[in-house]
This record gives sequence, C-alpha cells and structure tokens, in this order.
Amino acid sequence: MRGAVLAVAALLAAPAAAQAAEVTNTNDSGAGSLRAAVGAGGTVTFDPGLGPILLDTPLTVPAGVTITDPERNVTVGPSGSFSGGALISFTGASSMTGVNVNNHGATGISVNAGVAATIRQSAIYDVTQPINLLGSGTAAPTSLKVGQRQADGTLPLSGTVSAGGTVDAYGGDPLGTTPTNWVGSATVSSGSFTFPLSANPPAGGKISATLTTAGGTSEWSASADVPADITAPVMLSARALTTSEVVVTPSEPLVASTVGLSDFSLTMAGKTRTLTKGGIVPGGSRIYLISSQPWKPGEAGSISFAQPGAVSDAAGNVSNSTQPVVVGASPGDFEAPILTKMKFKPTRICLSKTSRCKHPGTTITFTTSEPGRAVFQIYSSGSRRAGSFVKRLKTDGVQRIKWGGSLHNHKLRAGRYVMEITVTDSVGNTTDDAPYRTFRVIRTSG
Repeated sequence: MRGAVLAVAALLAAPAAAQAAEVTNTNDSGAGSLRAAVGAGGTVTFDPGLGPILLDTPLTVPAGVTITDPERNVTVGPSGSFSGGALISFTGASSMTGVNVNNHGATGISVNAGVAATIRQSAIYDVTQPINLLGSGTAAPTSLKVGQRQADGTLPLSGTVSAGGTVDAYGGDPLGTTPTNWVGSATVSSGSFTFPLSANPPAGGKISATLTTAGGTSEWSASADVPADITAPVMLSARALTTSEVVVTPSEPLVASTVGLSDFSLTMAGKTRTLTKGGIVPGGSRIYLISSQPWKPGEAGSISFAQPGAVSDAAGNVSNSTQPVVVGASPGDFEAPILTKMKFKPTRICLSKTSRCKHPGTTITFTTSEPGRAVFQIYSSGSRRAGSFVKRLKTDGVQRIKWGGSLHNHKLRAGRYVMEITVTDSVGNTTDDAPYRTFRVIRTSG
C-alpha cells in the first residue's frame, strides 16, 4: 500500500508535457494568438481560413516549439507599428513548416548562433534577407539549374550541397514583393543532386533553395534563372495533303536533328500506315511525312509521337505526350456523310421510371458512312424547334445512342415530336439529306 501511495505522488509531481496549441485569431498577442501559442511551447497549428497575422514586435521562438501549417496558406508579416529587425527569431532548436513570411525592408527569419532551427516549405518574400544565420551553420545549395523538361513530363532541379539532407526549392524572388512559392523538395546526399520539382516555378523567373540537415536549415541559396521556355513541345494539328502525305504542325519549332520517321505513329482510316519519307522545313515549324501505304480521298485518321522524348525544342525540352491528334482528310473530300436506317426503339417514350414505365427513354439507331459530330435536332408537332443535343461519333457504321428524352436538363412535355440527324465530318462536310423520324412522349403515372 505504501508503494502505491508513493507511485501516485510521483505521478502527480511529474512535469506536464507541452500541449498542442491552435492559433485561432490574427492578433499580435493574447489568447488564441501565434505569440501566445509559441510561448506555451509544443506543437502550434492554425485554425483554417486565418487571414494574415500581423506582428507589432519580433516573435521569438525558443527551444521545443513545432510550428506547422500543412495547407501552407498562413502568412505572418509586420504591422504598421512593427519595431524592425527580423520578423521571427529562433533562439532555440525548434521548427517551422508551411508558414509564409514577409517583412518589407528587413530580414525574414534570424537564427541564433549554434541553434539548429528547421525551416521548411515556408515561402519568404519582400525581405532584404530571407534567413539570417547568426554564426556558422549549414551551407546553402550552390550551382542551381532548372530544366529542361523531361520525357516523363517532370522539370528537374539540379545543384550541389556540402552535406546530405533535404533540399527545399522556392520559385520567385524572395527580395521582391510578389510571394514566392514552394515548388518541391527531396532528400539528397552530399555532392551533386537532381530531383523533379512537384510544381512549376514561374517561367523566366527565379528559383532558390535551402538545405536542412541535423544542424538546421541553411540560408537561402543564390537565385538561379528559370528558362523562359519550360514547356514540352506537342502536336497542335495535322492534315492530309494528299492520299499519302501528311503535314504536322507542332506547338513550337523543333530541332531538326531530333526529328525522325520513327518518332511518329500514323493511322489513317483505322489502319496503321508505314512512313517511308519525311522532311522538316527550316526553322522546324512544319513536318511533312509520306507513307507507302496510301488511303482513299476523304479518309481521315490520327497521328502521335511514337514514344515520350521523341523530339526536342530549341530550349532542350523534350516531348512527353503520346496523345494522338486528328489528321484531317485531304481537300479532295467533298463527300458529305450519308445517314441511313434511322429508327427509335421504342417510338413511344416515357421519361420517368414508374410501375407503368420500366425502361424510360429510347435508343436511337442509325448508320453513318463516316465519323464526325452528330447533331440531333428535335421539333414539336407544330414544326417549332424544341432543342438539340450533340454526340461525337468516333467511328463510321452502325450507331446506337441512348437518349432519356431531356433537352438542356429539361424533360420534354407529352406530345408528338420529330427528330432530324446531321453529321459533320473532319473537313466540314455536313449531311445533305438528313434523315428524320417521328416519336411520341407519353404521360405515365405510378
């Protein structure tokens, strides 16, 4: 019994662990403020939707404080009566993650000599110096370079670090008034590194980085220039000039030495076509491809890059998409799509499922001589236009379209109607003799 009493007494005498504190307002001090939460120690989080937190005097962060905002949308700055100096001063080993900082005309964050402060994913801007280490500390990354766009679509950041740790990259100029943004991080080893950024920095802008090791976070690196062009080239359009030649227009000029026949995959009229000749105009703005397997006049198809990384632009960005684009048929196509065998099943349409209407809507069936954009026009019995809807037909042949009897999210009223169908092909030819059929919308009740 005596042992139990002593154990309880020891438990009551033990110091309480620091509790998590949530910042609930933007006041400089007082209950719910950032200053009060930091003073309490432990983990500091933020209430969602907080506006800028404006400080009247510098905020001192002692040891044992973890400030974190996973959403990275809280900003801490100076009020009009701020006394100057660094906005936030770390005097003990603590951390801050995801908090944006600005301090016009002064230092963003200072770290006392010998203090291992971790500052990550925290964009700092409108300052004379983002992070000031008062004494020796972790060295900032050097030799930063951005680009070029890779075949997998990523944009790499490369550089050199003096020790292993975590590199955080920030797009924008921290000395400017426009907020910077965190664009990615990676764990790296001592020496050269490269890793893909998780977001794009501003093209033609600046990028900086910090290194966080067991000794804390470095000052920001010198800014590196982001290339003005960090966009991968893609195919904008393609069309058939003849029944064996296709011209391709890329989104930007390509480097001729990177372009070859094997870089392209051509399909015309549903069949893969072997490419046997080709050429690129000076400047790289047009590519001409010839196949030994011709197609018929008016037949269309598609073309794509055969694999990621097939071609390169002048800035060194390589293509990363194999998404096909439509090859428009040659100008010899003056034939309009022909539609036949149009019918409804059923022709008496109920619109809502009830005990008397087990299967609302109808199926529209017809045959088209070529694919294209189908427009379904509906007229009332008095020849007044009731509305229309559109479907993209990817192939020719028999089409089956399920329709629920609604136009523009409104159900048709009961009565007799006429539907007319037209199809426009890839070169703009539209059905001349549009088929039409009548149908009736009926009332149903439970």
